Amino acid sequence: MSAVFDIVLPIFALVALGWGLAVTGVLPMSVGEGLAAFAATVGIPLLLFETLVRADLESASPWQVWGCYYPAAALAWILGQTIGRHVFDLTLRTSVIAGMGATFANIGFVGLPLTQRAFGDHGVLIATMVISIHLPIWMTTATILLLRAEAQATGGASVPEAVGRVTMAVLRNPIILGLAAGIVAHFAGFRPTGILERTIHTVGGVAGPIALVSLGMSMHGQSLRGEVAPALTMSAIKLVALPAFVLVACRIGGADSDIVGPLVMIGSVPTGINVYLVATQFQVGRRLASNIVSVTTAAAAVTASGWLVWLGTG
Repeated sequence: MSAVFDIVLPIFALVALGWGLAVTGVLPMSVGEGLAAFAATVGIPLLLFETLVRADLESASPWQVWGCYYPAAALAWILGQTIGRHVFDLTLRTSVIAGMGATFANIGFVGLPLTQRAFGDHGVLIATMVISIHLPIWMTTATILLLRAEAQATGGASVPEAVGRVTMAVLRNPIILGLAAGIVAHFAGFRPTGILERTIHTVGGVAGPIALVSLGMSMHGQSLRGEVAPALTMSAIKLVALPAFVLVACRIGGADSDIVGPLVMIGSVPTGINVYLVATQFQVGRRLASNIVSVTTAAAAVTASGWLVWLGTG
């Protein structure tokens, strides 16, 4: 049990530190936004680049990783959207946000540092494989479902046009670019050395702590107002059901033992801010999305610890 606390508490202590800095006014909110921008556009892409450049890609099959994680995540989305629509009587568009909130993991800001602490470089490699298609799959899914729901109600924009815009945005995303550069460099045999190597390693190494502090600062001022029951339910699906689905998928699929733990932990991380960004873009379910992100971020320290105990890490 002490090993579990040693793994999880430092991660969420940094989130709490960021929240405390924002609450006390020691740092203005603009600093948190800057830290988040740095982590997302520079730090995390360099971390992923370094991981892929030096990774033993033969140590885990991406097809096995994706085959265990994504069907389980899709099931969580279907469950969340169905419950949102038929139990809480949300509109069809809002229920899509509910499904996304029950699925979209904050791998970049929380999953990478958590799997690194729990499973070392191999854990980061597994997280990198998951994140490589995470954003394209779920952003495209959300766009298609929301536009389909909108078209049913009002005859809105065409799905192909919107998917094209999402595709271009994904291809310009710094994290996707970092992944692509790492893959190209790996197979081209390029290995950074000297000052370049140390710079990449240093900047990539601070990406996790910076991301966690900025996440904590973004929590300042958040409160549960409206749609509390749906938010709590989607949070439970995200933090409890999704990791369980991943674990079952790994067992059914006969996954290698060294990918089970990282995949379950990735499934257990909080909901990512992209859910709120999508809700804002489509002007639907913003309060629900904000509540899910807040609840899962606050509760994940407990649930992630529970999953590590279940996995026998402690």
